[in-house]
Amino acid sequence: MLRTLILTIFSLNAFSQPLSDPNTWRGVTDQVMGGVSDLIIQHEDGVFYMSGNVSTENNGGFVRLSNSIKLLSNEVQGIKFKAKGNNETYEIHVTLKGLKIPPWSYFSKSFEVNDSWQQYEIFFSDLKLATGFTAASLKAKNIKDLSIAGYGRDFKVDLAIKDITLF
Repeated sequence: MLRTLILTIFSLNAFSQPLSDPNTWRGVTDQVMGGVSDLIIQHEDGVFYMSGNVSTENNGGFVRLSNSIKLLSNEVQGIKFKAKGNNETYEIHVTLKGLKIPPWSYFSKSFEVNDSWQQYEIFFSDLKLATGFTAASLKAKNIKDLSIAGYGRDFKVDLAIKDITLF
């Protein structure tokens, strides 16, 4: 009995990570590098709300809802979530552990939202290196951070996200 319980707990921790805990998410903007984009993150009844503005002024242009991922098994293939918003394009960003040139190199995939809840399923294998070089390969065990981002152009951010899980 104890042996089965230990294996079950190990399996749950090794192959998935709950992403619904609001305490594991944080807002990040281009203000860390002199940009002027702004972001407000709210969490209510299991839904994350992102609101603000992305501005390319001062070489900026991003806002992110970011989660520092713990150890994942390579069995994890991607992220699923439901989202709705203001008819804009947003992105999933993944940064990896290890050497990156430049240090902010990341992989990304875009998704579009409208004013109705939609289910999204994004495989890590569909992400593309957006900038630079990374020594680690894009495998789940190498993921450092996973973010939902408004990026690259001037626009108003109005996005609701829920039921975020890894699969």
